[in-house]
Amino acid sequence: MNDPAAQPIDIEEQRNWLIDFRNQQGLSWSEVSKRIGVPSGTLSQFGSEKGYSGDELKLAGKVFQYRQLIAAQAAIDIEAPEAPGFFETQTSKQLGHVLAMAQRGRIVVAALGPGLGKTMTAKQYAACYPNVFHCTMTPSTAGVNNMQIEVLEAMGERDPVGTPQKLTRRIRERVRNMRNPLLILDEAQHLSEKALEEIRGWNDSEGLGIALFGNESVLQRLEGGNRRAAFAQLFSRVSLRVVRSQPLRADIDALAQAWKIFDDEAVGYLHRICMTPGGLRSGSMALELAWMLAASEGQPLNLGHLQDAWAQLSNSKVLG
Repeated sequence: MNDPAAQPIDIEEQRNWLIDFRNQQGLSWSEVSKRIGVPSGTLSQFGSEKGYSGDELKLAGKVFQYRQLIAAQAAIDIEAPEAPGFFETQTSKQLGHVLAMAQRGRIVVAALGPGLGKTMTAKQYAACYPNVFHCTMTPSTAGVNNMQIEVLEAMGERDPVGTPQKLTRRIRERVRNMRNPLLILDEAQHLSEKALEEIRGWNDSEGLGIALFGNESVLQRLEGGNRRAAFAQLFSRVSLRVVRSQPLRADIDALAQAWKIFDDEAVGYLHRICMTPGGLRSGSMALELAWMLAASEGQPLNLGHLQDAWAQLSNSKVLG
């Protein structure tokens, strides 16, 4: 990592590299300019035979910076193994059964702690089966209108606009002639009472399957205290629910297998990491860093690498 201002920069070398890089990658000047952070018109002049009439040394420094970034990213790619994508766990199997029930026109709820794979499972299910729409809620989509816009975009409509009545009509028309349509609302704890009631109405009128995925407060809102009366109609329609705050042992074993961890001591330590807040997500982050530490030493991953990785990530002492 070298500061361009602290060393001599060969303008022609940077120019030639830039031209070769653009040609080899088949990129337009506009695409290259976004990566380097220089206007495309300026960069294209720098990369031409006539050159740029302004400060070429400054531009050469920008190209040099980008070359260093590419080299740093390449080093990381060499050291870090490719993180596994979706892998099946006991919890994901159970969620798959719950989603299959929802696709029969039911309302289901999955209230899970962080890092248990609910989002990856939801995305995988939507990718594997027809007429399934995965939509992630946020604080900004808590209200009826913003929630409807997010749902329609998940259904393939671009920039939907209209009154809440018109948007609900469009959603109903979209799913009316579908066989077994399912809407998965991820991070559903953000939805307001009115938004949840609007969603319940789609289930009532069109038989649209609804899966409410979120943290444990989702079910607490439906079941708890003086709010239960407010959600009575929705609560009475929940056919199936999964509540889990921590990963199962089998889930953590599946994570170890996905990362090709076979050292018994390392697997045992991975179990302790995954039982902390963050679940399998914490375990995955620790494994990725541990693999990099092992690769830098030219060794297979062992308990020490995983302990060092977790100490760095958690900013705490090694787990006992």
